[in-house]
Amino acid sequence: MYKLLLCLRYLRTRYIALASIISVMLGVATMIVVNSVMAGFTTEMRNRIHGILSDLVFESRSLEGFPDAEWHMAQIRGVAGQWIEGMTPTVVVPAMIGITVGDTTVSQPVQLIGIDAHTHSQVSVFGQFLQHPENRRKLSFQLREGGYDVYDHQAGEKAKPRRQMADAGWKHRRLMARFHRMTGAAGTGGPGGDPAASP
Repeated sequence: MYKLLLCLRYLRTRYIALASIISVMLGVATMIVVNSVMAGFTTEMRNRIHGILSDLVFESRSLEGFPDAEWHMAQIRGVAGQWIEGMTPTVVVPAMIGITVGDTTVSQPVQLIGIDAHTHSQVSVFGQFLQHPENRRKLSFQLREGGYDVYDHQAGEKAKPRRQMADAGWKHRRLMARFHRMTGAAGTGGPGGDPAASP
């Protein structure tokens, strides 16, 4: 008990010691908070990257890639089949995309990624981010007539409604096609300024 009283008496009379203790305490608390935040960020990034790239990626050094991906996959299964949960072939090709903004075309480098829709869901969580329940259930990129998630299925019960998703899919595609036909016909006689292309 006397030790506690001595400590309190010492701290009351020596404000420098009290300030030093508070500063050390704040420094340690800040370090703990930063470490916790960074650990959570690292875990989340690892999970996201793992969901995209899987555990092992076999890449070809040739620009043409593997000439027979199925044969290579069969060889890998023959060696380590009991430890393999799933495999899928993927094609990654560098490309350029042109985006028209007003009268200007902006070019951006992109990567085109070709996947096998039947096996890609075995090695990736990509399907979880699709906005139609049928496309999530069986990995597919098909446009649907309706039924897209008005409420984000990953956000939980408190998600705000995304009313624009009610018209997503083929309905939106038809509306945009009609809009482009109307604006093209009214402005330049058709898409690309070609009078013969008007509807």
